[in-house]
Amino acid sequence: MTNRLPKGRGAQSDGADTNASSQPVRQVTPGATTLIVYFSRSGNTEAQARTAAQYLGADSYELVVAHPYPVDYRASVDRATRERENREWPALLTADLPDLSQYQLILLGHPIWAMTPANPMRQFLEQFGNQLAGKRLASFATNAGYGAGDTQQVLARLTPASTVVLPNYSIQDVHLERTVSAFKRWLDQTKGESSL
Repeated sequence: MTNRLPKGRGAQSDGADTNASSQPVRQVTPGATTLIVYFSRSGNTEAQARTAAQYLGADSYELVVAHPYPVDYRASVDRATRERENREWPALLTADLPDLSQYQLILLGHPIWAMTPANPMRQFLEQFGNQLAGKRLASFATNAGYGAGDTQQVLARLTPASTVVLPNYSIQDVHLERTVSAFKRWLDQTKGESSL
């Protein structure tokens, strides 16, 4: 993880949801049983996702929004608020999403926006939540100081009753670098629970 990433309320992005200078992350292997699906606007959640993928040897898939969020924080907040109020979640480019049936454990990485998972993750759950039946599911999130919000309730509401929603992990983005060991402990616990 890098402390050079923009942090806290007002964080700017690259205007392409971390993809201005690199391609979206697509790490998919035939034998993996854990998949990390994540969205990151300014790079903090992506740093966590990379740590998790490397630590667990997991596959990783970055959600791509058809129309990326603006560089400017305020403009991003305004757009996200309109989407949320109108329940018009952003279109995702998911033609290359791997077959979710391969995985036993799925980790969702996302920022917290207005006390709930970021809109692109909400769209992912609306679109693919039914495919998580019988899976173990957990969320890790970055926030600007207000915690995980209603993440657990959203996951439970948008997935089948047979989905096992495990405890989540949420950290204020300014604390990412000094809490890597705590994050890894959560990953260990989550991975352990996935094999029960």
